[in-house]
Amino acid sequence: MVLMYTPIDLPEMKVDRDEFIKWHESKRKRNQDNIAYSTKDFIAPWLVSFAFHKDYGWCNRFLKVIPNFQDILYNHLPYNDVVYVNFLEQKIPCQLHQDVGSRPDKEDEPGSYKAFMVYDKPLMYFQEKRDVEDKIYINHPNHLTKWFAINNYDALHAADLPKSPDRKIIMTILGKLNKEKHQEILKRSLEKYKDYTISF
Repeated sequence: MVLMYTPIDLPEMKVDRDEFIKWHESKRKRNQDNIAYSTKDFIAPWLVSFAFHKDYGWCNRFLKVIPNFQDILYNHLPYNDVVYVNFLEQKIPCQLHQDVGSRPDKEDEPGSYKAFMVYDKPLMYFQEKRDVEDKIYINHPNHLTKWFAINNYDALHAADLPKSPDRKIIMTILGKLNKEKHQEILKRSLEKYKDYTISF
């Protein structure tokens, strides 16, 4: 069995949903297609906004929307060097795919840290085989934590399109994983959220 998804035990972000959405909508742009995905004809279904990029620094308005975010990023998340922090909002159906970019070591999966900033209904799912529709939905406990870790590489995954007024906006973080810190977080998260994990 390979662990695909688990909620993550990290400090709560101090954020107002409406203020966050207002900021995101003022910054979002169309994402690029065919980058780091297994299918060459993959059409990126997201609008993306950036809170941080190593080449440009921080968006000061974002730091007012989530005032404790830098503390969480630098003192609690398991990254030594952060490349970017962005937010993806799905606007068209998301195709079944696997990521093919730089991945963590197998023993560190799931090693991609994300947060459901807005996740009104279970929409993300895994599927073991492309030709057999056996959707395994992520029923994330948003009332307990926004944070989760996912294995983007070993299983096909996709998401249904939200129907208005529901929305789905996910934070993604790219950086160099601190393996020791990651394993500590993963261990306590699996103990705390064992009823929500997904494995194949």
